[in-house]
Amino acid sequence: MADDGDRTAIWTQVVYVPSRRFQQGDTAAEFALSRFEDGRRVLPMYSSLELLVAGCGEDQPWVAVQLQAPEGIEELAEIAGADVVLWDVDFTQVEGDAP
Repeated sequence: MADDGDRTAIWTQVVYVPSRRFQQGDTAAEFALSRFEDGRRVLPMYSSLELLVAGCGEDQPWVAVQLQAPEGIEELAEIAGADVVLWDVDFTQVEGDAP
């Protein structure tokens, strides 16, 4: 019998990410990036679906992504081509390029 020192902690987190609307023939989701005025690409992530809807509106397409480690956040940003990740941002209060 293994003691508590031998147990491996399991870390998972589901994040909700704005996406582009799927079109017929699409084979993968495309994340919806925003841009800062200085040109950096922003990947918004949300800790709940309710916060995504509040921050982006009810019509915003989205995908849920299950991350297996904290490093998954950085990996997801890299895959998306983002320079910055913003959490739970309210785009309804911001002028400019929302997802």
